Parts: sequence; structure tokens; C-alpha cells
Amino acid sequence: MPDLAGPRSIAGLPAAACTPMARVPRLAPLMRASLTQHRWLTASVVVVTIALLGGSFGLLRLLPLGSKAATGMPRLVFAAFGETADLIYVAPATNPEERTIIDTVQHAEGWGINPGAMSGNLIAFNVIPTGTPAQRGAPSELWLLDAKTGAKTRLARDADLLVKPQFVSGGKAILYRRSVGGASGGAAPSTPGTSGPSGPGGISSDVQAIVRVDIETQARTVLHEEPTAFGILPVGIDGSGALLFARLSNNGTDVFSKRGNSAPALAFHASDEIARDWQLSPDGKSLAFLAPQPRAERVVNRAQVVSIEAGRAVTLPDADANGEQYGPTWTPDGADLAVGQEALNTGHAAVTLLRPGTQPSTLAGPSKGFDVPVAWSADRTYLAARTFDGQNSTNAGRETAVVIARSGERYAVSAPGEVILVGWLNA
Repeated sequence: MPDLAGPRSIAGLPAAACTPMARVPRLAPLMRASLTQHRWLTASVVVVTIALLGGSFGLLRLLPLGSKAATGMPRLVFAAFGETADLIYVAPATNPEERTIIDTVQHAEGWGINPGAMSGNLIAFNVIPTGTPAQRGAPSELWLLDAKTGAKTRLARDADLLVKPQFVSGGKAILYRRSVGGASGGAAPSTPGTSGPSGPGGISSDVQAIVRVDIETQARTVLHEEPTAFGILPVGIDGSGALLFARLSNNGTDVFSKRGNSAPALAFHASDEIARDWQLSPDGKSLAFLAPQPRAERVVNRAQVVSIEAGRAVTLPDADANGEQYGPTWTPDGADLAVGQEALNTGHAAVTLLRPGTQPSTLAGPSKGFDVPVAWSADRTYLAARTFDGQNSTNAGRETAVVIARSGERYAVSAPGEVILVGWLNA
């Protein structure tokens, strides 16, 4: 479904902060060419009958939990959206049809799970529970699932569904965002530290908090909290141990760092507009993201990298200089940044690997359309990606899922409902 990347916004909030979709909230969308008109791209939920399910899965080999379909090969973890329940699978990278069901997640009608990046065997996801009114502002539950054992633990009941949870501290803790108060407005954010239900000029504001939950003890700690009419977004914990978060305002997007109970300090100004798709490097020293830039009489989202310690931009190779870029994703060693590219001239575009000081390289691309990177296997031999058969975020076309091998092969990942890529289990 083409809920692609770009600042698709409602009342000043980016897609990561809000979306009106009545299904799985996809948070890696593409950018609209115009900054003045951001519309949400949605697709209707496919209603699958029992007969269709049987026909679709007739070609699949379903294995029991705990079986090993391919020894020594990374295994993809993904979910298939259902109207009231999502099925979570694991499958070998080169044969996604040989899949094992590892869990069934019940949820409010029409609202699927929103998983963050995996840490080892662990999956963290937000979900609106069954019986809860299905609406955008409804609080969701934060769950932890062990993809190998099937063990599942509920860690919180007050998470924002549409902001992905993040593993930190070497997988020992999770960051999530919670919001309390009125619906977010569209003017300047409230001054941090002030109280009350409204921001400047009476604009309704949320009080948003970034919360850390310890996995072993399940103890929760509020790392930062402030009233805001636009939103704050957790970015992660940097290499020095400081919290990083993005603050949206009339001035655009700023990234702040915070240690303990000290006041947040401005790390850098990311954009005069809405920056998005934050990706902290594996060593916590560099931050990649998308930010709008003027190119060839358009404004398009382009990948940026900033050194956290220096607070300045890192020069990337200028691949496909005038097109949109999508889904910046670090390789596991942090050496390269994978980005999707707009299919500008040839009608198809491959994922490009960017490394400062070198020429860009590409992976095997689609015959039509473009790819949006999601997650690398730990050995960086396979990339899970969303793939679209259109040209760009304005004309995205049909969405499917794919595993791209560094050796040049592409393996389709199919399901009766929408495929939600989660991450990798490694041999």
C-alpha cells in the first residue's frame, strides 16, 4: 500500500506521529513533491474469504514452530495483516513461502501491529487491543515477543500506536512514546516545562513523553516530557549514552540531546521543514534521516547524515541527484547507508548504497518501479524491502514485499493481506 515516505502530515505532524489509516500504520513513507499539499496515500483493506485463504496458502509450506527450514541461513520475520488479527511468520531468506507461524496477534478491528526494528530474537510492537475503540488517538499496548521461543510479555498500555518502539542499551531496554491530552494542533509547540491543555493561542496540545522500559524488570522511566502542538519523536540513545529526540515546530525540525534530569540541549537543526525516518548508526555516532530539499524545480526528500559529536553534516555521494530518496537504512556494520531511489527516467530504480568518499553502488533492482529498504540481515547478505511498481510517491503504484540478495537475486514475500516486514532471525 502506498503510504510512502515524505512528510505526509496532518496539522503539522509527520507520518511517524499520526496517520488516519484504519490498518497497519506504515511509517516509512515517501515524500510528496510539494510541501504545501501533503495528502495521505491509503489503500483499502483486502477482505479475504476462507476460499481465498485456502487458494493463497495452497502453495505455501507451513512448518511447526521451532523447526529449521534452512540451516545457517538468515530467516525473515514478517507479519500478514488481518482485519482482527495479524499472523507473524519466520521464513528462510531465499524461500519465503516455506514459512512458520510464530504468533497470532489479536487487535482492534482494522488496526494492525506496528513493530520496531528487532534486537536479536526479540520483537517489540505496538497494538490496539481487541475491544478498544479503533481510532487514531487510542492508547496501544507495547508487547515483547521472542521469535524463537514464542514467549510474549506486555510491557506497557499507554504507547502511541504510530510511533515505533526502539530497542536501546544493547537490547536490554525499549524506548516508546506516550501522549496525554488534546489532539495535536497546527501552530507552534508549547514551551517545554509549561503546563495546561493548550499551547500558544489556545491551540490544543498533547503532553508527550519518551519512556524507557527495562526488559528484565519492566520498570519504566520517563526520560523526557513536554507539552507540544506538533510532536516530539524518539530518535534513540547515542554513542555517549545521551537520549536523542526530534522536536517539530514552526521553525522546522530540531534534534536535541538530553542526559539525566538536565535540560535538553540542541544537537543540530535538521531542516526548516519536516525531517523524518530517523536512523541512528550502529555505533550511535551518526544520524541518518530524510529532509526536504529543492531539486530541479521540485522539493523532494533526500537522505542526510549528521555526525552527532560534531553536529555537522557528512557529505554523501550525490546519487541520482534530482530524485526522491526513501527509507535510509544502515548496513549492520554502519559502513553504508542504503536508500531507495525514485524511478525517474528508466521506469525502474534500485536501492543504492552510499558511503562517504566512494562511488555509489546498487543492489538488484525491480523490473518496474522502485524499492524502499526496511531491514538488513546481520551478515548484510539480504535486505528486506517494500517494492512499488510506480514511479515515486506521487505515483507509487502497487506495493509488495521482497528480499534482495547481495548476490543479485530477488525473492517475493507474499500473503493474502498486506505484508508487514519486521526483521531478521540470524543463524
